[in-house]
Amino acid sequence: MSDDNKNVAKNGWSEYGRLVLKELERLNEGQDKLKDEIDKKFQELNEKMSEFKSTEKEVDELKEWKEKVQEVWSTSQMKSARDEVYKQKNHFAKTAGVLIALQIIIGLIISFKAQLFK
Repeated sequence: MSDDNKNVAKNGWSEYGRLVLKELERLNEGQDKLKDEIDKKFQELNEKMSEFKSTEKEVDELKEWKEKVQEVWSTSQMKSARDEVYKQKNHFAKTAGVLIALQIIIGLIISFKAQLFK
């Protein structure tokens, strides 16, 4: 080969080497960006998982509380207790009404005792 051909071949190979290096650098940057994006998504996923675990723990605690309450006091017992409270409330209102009526009658008798017992 002549010197001219050697220079062209050498320049061609050096140009090819630069293109390959540039392409490798571009691929490396893309890989770094992809790695950063995957790390970010993984971090978000971990945060969501911790939120789900927290929520799951709260749900388990509520289930446990509900079971304890139902063991102590069933819904039918709660209903009958509520009905009993309303019944007592109504009974108290009736009693108060009777007492007020008696007080009014006694007050009227005292006020008009002179006219009633002549």
